[in-house]
Parts: sequence; structure tokens; C-alpha cells
Amino acid sequence: MTPSDSRFWEQLEILNAALPDGMRAVAGPEGAAPGSAVQPRFAHLAGHVLVRDADAGRAAATVQRLQPGPDTVRVAGARTVGRTSMRRLSVGSRNLHRTVEHLAREDIASSLVHFVTVAGVNLCPGDEPVPSAGPLNPPLSGRDRGAGVSVAVLDTGLVHDYLDHQWLAESSGIPNIPKVDGDVTDPGDELDPDGLIKPYVGHGTFIAGVLRCVAPAADVRVYNAFPYAGAALEDELGQTLLHILDEHGWPDIVSLSAGTRTADASALLGLADFVDELAAHPGTLLVAAAGNDGETLPFWPAAFATEPVNASGDVVLSVGALREDGLGRACFSNHGDWVTVYAPGERLVNAFTSGPYQYGYPHRTTCRFADPAHYPGCTCMATLQEGDKATFTGLAAWSGTSFATPIVAGMIAARMAQEQVSAREAAAQLLAGRLAVPDLSGFLR
Repeated sequence: MTPSDSRFWEQLEILNAALPDGMRAVAGPEGAAPGSAVQPRFAHLAGHVLVRDADAGRAAATVQRLQPGPDTVRVAGARTVGRTSMRRLSVGSRNLHRTVEHLAREDIASSLVHFVTVAGVNLCPGDEPVPSAGPLNPPLSGRDRGAGVSVAVLDTGLVHDYLDHQWLAESSGIPNIPKVDGDVTDPGDELDPDGLIKPYVGHGTFIAGVLRCVAPAADVRVYNAFPYAGAALEDELGQTLLHILDEHGWPDIVSLSAGTRTADASALLGLADFVDELAAHPGTLLVAAAGNDGETLPFWPAAFATEPVNASGDVVLSVGALREDGLGRACFSNHGDWVTVYAPGERLVNAFTSGPYQYGYPHRTTCRFADPAHYPGCTCMATLQEGDKATFTGLAAWSGTSFATPIVAGMIAARMAQEQVSAREAAAQLLAGRLAVPDLSGFLR
């Protein structure tokens, strides 16, 4: 089993336990199964494919004709009028991969319905959180940085005690700093039946904390866009993003630390409407995590950074992670020409919740991604073992491109406030080296 998949099947069980009745997540690509030579790379919805709304009727008839069977092919779910051009086809027990192939031969675009996740089966963080006594990493910047800039964090929401951290709370003075706001988790929903903190429950809070450290005056709102144990179906996520932004307004920056690989490395159909509308909102920039599989395969939506919608280079910015010493790429960070920029992503320290936590990740004494290790002390190497317990008291040290992303979002917010420019203009200035985030992706190759 490849390094990034060592918990895949356990994570798939966690995802399935969180799904509503009638939904089931299965492994992809075709042939992935426990003990199989085909390694799992993503999760998708059983029994369904995604097609464009305009093709839905013809697609259903095509599948029924080319894959006859006892299950009636039907268009599943109600279309949200004017908000999405995608529909699911329920195809029952038919082979989904053959279904997509049949539709392609009929010039009908389709795909599996992928789960986009902050962690889950893709293990988005580079490691599990460990308790920390501080100091904050990155440290708090000047309190006026990011003033007047709005940032929407699409993640898992905020833990119930997040305002115990003063840098997330309201602060009077000049500037008058608003509290971080958003969707707050009920305390009971943060714990498993044994009273232990659930995996990734503090993911959104940690990201908000990192962002506010870099841009303390930014107006940050955190949304829970991933209801299924930190995951969402791609078409539901696309609709959720549009609904949130319509209801609350399009912010200067959208920070998104979630994603997935896909069956054929192609772009997520379920996010096409969101990305098209994003391109039409010149005041908004999407900053997205590149993922933590230690490879070059595209991770979506970050990989939209090299799609035609981003031809001008200022709609989507993808973020990989640098190692702790800043001398190269973190071993877990995805990389390639679709990654725009790299920022610190190892052992950051920031806001978490308090309580007991049990480790599920099988830590090791060698690097998961290379033997020998790329560099001493990478985050793969730790003494913690699966089943060990620790008690958190509000702070955690954590690694991943998930947390490099808000560093870049915060730098853009700070630049916006300083220069009174848009998010896309500020990002262009950063990438031009005026406040350079180093790209050292070639250091280890």
C-alpha cells in the first residue's frame, strides 16, 4: 500500500458512518479493494455518476440502452434552478466506470461523483495534531495587517471554545478588530462516544487561527461546508459554495483547504459552476491547498490553477507546503506545474480545542514518502503510535498544505490592506517577489 493510503480503509469507514441512509462511499480507481494490487486514491458515491443538466435525459436513455439491467436509470435529486448545471444519474448496480466510458463514446461528459475532503480518505493533513504549549507559529503580526479585508474559510466550522483564543476574539482599538465568526460546532458533536476529540474537528479553527496570526485585522468567517466527517460530495459542495457566497456576499479571499484526486485526473464537474462564477467575480481570489500525497497528480480544486478558467493566472492560487527549516518542499506536499506557490507547512502551532484525543495514524521512524528520508526530522517521524492518547489544552502543532494555505491567504490580505489593491492584484505582487513566498520545489529533485 502506498504511504498516503495507509489509513484509507479506516477513513472510508468513518466517512460511511457519517453519510445519510442510502448513500455509500466506495474506493477508486476501478479495482481498488483491500488486498488488491490497485491502490485506493479517492472516494466516490456508489451507484451514481454526474452529468450536465442539459444532457441528463439523453444520458439516462443511453445508459439504459447500453447497460440494460434490472435497475431503472433515473435522474436523481432536484435541480437547483439557476444555480447549477450538473445532475446525478442513479444507475443502480451498473459498473460506474463502464457507464462513464459509454457516455463518453456518445459525446456526453460525465464523471464519478467524488468526495471532496479536508482530511478523510485523502489524509489531507501531513500528520495528526499534537498538544503544544506554544509559542504560536507563525507568530502574531502587526495588528493592522489585513484591515478591511474579508476572508471566507470553507472548512469544518469552529470548535465551541474557539473564542478562548484571544487572537480569534474581538479587539477594540485602532483598528477595531472583529471576532472570527461563522458556523460553531455543538460541543457534543466534537466528541466520539468515548468522549475523545474526533479526528479533524479542529481543522477549521486551526486554519482561522493561522490566518489571523498573519493578518490579525482581517474579517474572517468560517463555514462548515463538509458535513460528512469533513467531506462533501463535489456537486453538493459546488451548490453550498454558491449558496454561502450569495447569502453572505463574495469575499476578497476564499481559503479552501480540501480537495480530492479524480478518476482520470480531470477537473471536478461538480465545481465547474462555482469556478465559472468565481472567474466572473474579479474582486475574489480562491486560495486552495495542493494536498498531501507527496506526488504530482492534480488535486482538485487547487489544480484549477492551470485550467483555462485561470488563464490570466489570477482566479485560483494553489499552495504547497515547505518543510520546517524552509530549505525545501515538505515530503508530504503535492507538487508540479499546477502548484502556484509554497509556504511553511510543518509543525505550525495554533488554535485547537481542549480534551483527550486518541491517535489513529500509524506513525513511523522513517519517511512515508522516501527511503531514506528526504531530510532529517520530517513530520513522518514521531514516537506516537496508533492507539496512544494525549490531552489538548487549547493549542496544537499540526502539519499540512491545509495550513500553508491560510499563511498565503493572510499574506495576500495584509498586502491588500497595505497597498489598497484587490486580492488578485495583491497575489500578483506577492508572486512577483515583492513579498516573496519561496518556491523551492526543485530543491529535492
